[in-house]
Order: sequence, then structure tokens, then C-alpha cells
Amino acid sequence: MNNALPPPPGSPAWLPSFFIWALSLLMASVFFFLPLHLKNNLAFSGLQIGILFAASSLNALLVTFPLGVAGDRYPLLPILRGALLLSSLCLWGLGYFTSYLPYLAAFWGFGLGLHAFRIALDTLLFKSVGADAVRSLSRYNSWRMAGMMTGTLAGGFLFYHLGFADSLRVLALAPLLLVLPTFRLPRLAVHHSPLWEYGRDFCHRPVLFFATWLFLFCLHWGAETTSYGLFLRERLGLTPQGMGLYMAVEFGVLALTAYVYGRSWHGRLSPLTFLSLALVTSGLGHILMTIPIIGVSLFWRVVHGFGDALILMESYTTIARLFKVDRIGGNSSLISLVSVSGSFAGALIFGPLGAAYGYQWPLIVSGAISLCLLPLAYWGLKTPPVLESPSSV
Repeated sequence: MNNALPPPPGSPAWLPSFFIWALSLLMASVFFFLPLHLKNNLAFSGLQIGILFAASSLNALLVTFPLGVAGDRYPLLPILRGALLLSSLCLWGLGYFTSYLPYLAAFWGFGLGLHAFRIALDTLLFKSVGADAVRSLSRYNSWRMAGMMTGTLAGGFLFYHLGFADSLRVLALAPLLLVLPTFRLPRLAVHHSPLWEYGRDFCHRPVLFFATWLFLFCLHWGAETTSYGLFLRERLGLTPQGMGLYMAVEFGVLALTAYVYGRSWHGRLSPLTFLSLALVTSGLGHILMTIPIIGVSLFWRVVHGFGDALILMESYTTIARLFKVDRIGGNSSLISLVSVSGSFAGALIFGPLGAAYGYQWPLIVSGAISLCLLPLAYWGLKTPPVLESPSSV
């Protein structure tokens, strides 16, 4: 990582990983199951569900870069605490509102709070990983996936036993419980860079290539947020508890893959081979998981998760390699903005598609798009300059 700061004293090294675990648990508990509530209990249409998730992505489009720059210029801890309080308030609203417009406002605020917390936490991580960046990022993302695994189990259990409205109000307490541990997080040095320097960093060929394929890859996140849970419920016939177990298996594999990546796999394969393996497993797994046999579907979902974990880890290590630490908050937020844009576009495309033609089709089409990224990977990685960082050219 370029110009990395030494690890800050007085803060447990595992604390950012704990926070990403808790955040991921909350996200998985809500987002993967909520479409069932929206469709079956609130009678929202496929288009309305797509707009909800697109709106959640839209708020991220509006605030991601300002939040990243703020993380470079100002203390991060007030941002983290404000994001937690906003998330708690809006999640309670999701368990209370039943009409569309108030629900849309609460969903927008909940997504904004979670997104602001993650952007600030990622900035803190990139600024504090020190020399052993790959292992630190591996631990962080392994805990992140473990949180997703725990969240799917917790969400399935709560929604099955308490129902959606009461479960959402119970989950609204979780962000409040996280405020106190933020006082143990490190206070990092701030740096004021002109905005044009972020644009200069972003407009290098390696960064533009990275951003292009990441946008196209993240279209499948929009398919998952609008159609994954409904596919499991309506095509595979799973109960909320069954859905939680199904998802937990995949996220367990994701967590293990992220952990092993930082200790054994990083740097073992050429960039083209590595990216090809990730795209093939992610894309093919997304397509074949739609086979309506639970065991077969789960096997291919695990294959998809393996590919997604490789992409996730490579994304974080690429950010750490490409950008200087003084501006890594703003620059990493630009990369996050690209991924959110892909998810936003995917939600608008695949929400209506799933409602009209079946919830397997968003998964199939988005998986095919991932496979079609292989020529782009070959074109982008066939020459050595793509591996250089902007700070070295």
C-alpha cells in the first residue's frame, strides 16, 4: 500500500473487523428477506420493490464521494456515530410504516446510514492497515462474510418466529448497541487535498479499467437484492429459516475464501488467470443456481460465492495498491460509487424483469453478464501498465 501509516496505538486490531461483522449481520438480516415482506405483506409491485432498492443505491450515489472526502479531511468517529443513529431510527420505521411513500423515505434513510457507516469504516481500515495490508484486508472481509452468514441465520429465525414488523423493530436496537464501542476506535490524522487531485488519481488507465469491469460485475448485486430472496421462496419453496440456512452456507464459504486468500493465494496466480477464475465461477454459479433442486442449486450458489469472494478481496487489495493513503478515503469512495452505480442499475433492470418473467431470470441474465466480462478482462490485463499505480506514473 502506498504511503501507509503505522498501525494506530491504543485500539484493538480486530475492532474494525468486529464493526464490519456487525454491520454485515444487520444488512443480511434485513435486505435478503425484506422483498418477501414487501411483496406478500405490503403488496408492493415488482417495480415498487425495484424502486425501493434503487433508491437505497441512489442515496449512496449522492453521498459516497462527499463522505469519502470528509473521511480524509475530518475525524471519522462522529460520522460513524451519526450513521448508526440514523440507521436505528429508519429501521424502526421499516417495522412501523405500511404505505409506500413513508416506507420509501425510511428505506432511503436506512440505506444511507448503513452506507455512510461502511464508507467511514473502510476509510479507517485503509488508513490504518500498515505494512501487512493483505492480511488485514483478508481478516476484515472474512469477518464481513461471517457477519453475512450470521445475519442470514438470525434474520431467518427472527422473521419466522416474530414476523417481519416486530423483527425489524427488534433489529433497530442493534445500531444503538454499536455506538459505545466506537469510542475504542483510533483517531487518525486528517489531510486536506484539493478535489482535482482525486480526479487526477481516478483518470489513470488502471483505475478506469478497474472501475469499468467492477460496474458491470456489480449489476448482479441489483439482481440479488430484488430477486434472490423471492427466488428462494417461490422457486425453491424455502421458508425464511430455510432461506437463512441456504444463504449461511454460501457466506461461510465466502468467509473462508477471504481468510485463505490473505494467507495462501494472494499473488500465486497471474492477474488474468485470477480474474478469469473469479468471473467464471461467479457467473456460472449465478446461472446454474437457478436449477430448482435445492441441493444442486446450493452447490452452484457456493461456487458463485467463491467467485464473489475472490472479486471482493481483489477489489480491496487493488484499492490499497492504487491509491495514496492521504486521499484513499475519497478515492476508495469513488470505487464504491462505481459498485453502487452497478447495483443501482441492476435493481432498476432486474426488479421488473423478475416480477414479469420469473425470479430466476435476473440471476441468469446477470450471471451471463459476468461471463461476458472475460474479454474485457483479457483486454485490460494483457499489457503490464494496468498493474501500475497512479502514484508511480
